[in-house]
Amino acid sequence: MEKQIPIFNTLKEISDWFGLPSTGLIGNDFMLTEINQWNKNKLLNVPDNYKANFFTIFIINEGSATHLYKDQVIKLESSSIFVTGPGHYRNYKFDHLTEAYFICFTEKFLASYCLYDIYKEFPFLLSESFIYKKADPENYLIIKNNTNQIKREIEHSQDQKMTIIGNMLEFLLIKITELFQNHKHPFDDNNNSIVDIFYNDLGNYFNKIVEGKKPQQLKAKDFADLQFLNEDYFSRIIKAKTGRTPAAWINSRLLVEVKTLLTETSMPIAEIAEIFQFTNSRYFNFYFKSQTTLTPAYYRKSLHVS
Repeated sequence: MEKQIPIFNTLKEISDWFGLPSTGLIGNDFMLTEINQWNKNKLLNVPDNYKANFFTIFIINEGSATHLYKDQVIKLESSSIFVTGPGHYRNYKFDHLTEAYFICFTEKFLASYCLYDIYKEFPFLLSESFIYKKADPENYLIIKNNTNQIKREIEHSQDQKMTIIGNMLEFLLIKITELFQNHKHPFDDNNNSIVDIFYNDLGNYFNKIVEGKKPQQLKAKDFADLQFLNEDYFSRIIKAKTGRTPAAWINSRLLVEVKTLLTETSMPIAEIAEIFQFTNSRYFNFYFKSQTTLTPAYYRKSLHVS
């Protein structure tokens, strides 16, 4: 029987799982926790792999840890930064950590309290793997001080707390960007990437339609859910990697399948409309003409298909 991998969609879920104190959790979208607060007994019961639908910055001040990536063990050392994005597998083993932080935040937090075009400023946030690097002493001291400032801000209770933390997080991301500039992680690859899985899911979905199985009509959010990803983050990944939105890919595949049936079969247009779950032939005609400037009937006639 295949081992079930835990999937954490919210910060509270993972906080409850590890038995962390609620003091480091701010609302539903930001959390900073020190490693010495982790419940060691609970940690020993955690499966080897889990998935989380939020960003994590793992900052190791003193000590060491390991992270299993496929069949390779990556050693995480003192004065290092390890960043993972939503939907990635996590597999940490804490060796001899004496001082470390986990900073976790959601796509919603970035949208609400950080730069408008934050992914353009910090493209490493769209990495489909993880990124890791040991910092030089000067840069690491800045990162450590910034982390401590965020910690102190969490302990305060002023009205603008989230906005201030958002500004501090932006500064932290700036320093991480400088740290990872021109740096490609040796373990980066495109196997089982978000884009590849999306293409596969898209193909399976339309294959079922053509086979007459009539699955539920899917939108970008549904394809994001299949990978346990936030819809906005999923859409940004697809757009950044392919130049097109998920909606554009779905529509493009739909048009290809419709044209194939119009070209290679004599199936009535009303039946084709029904297969692809258009409410009626009139709406199907409107859709097809908006995409091609031709009605389905004229398109078929132009190809001399009876």
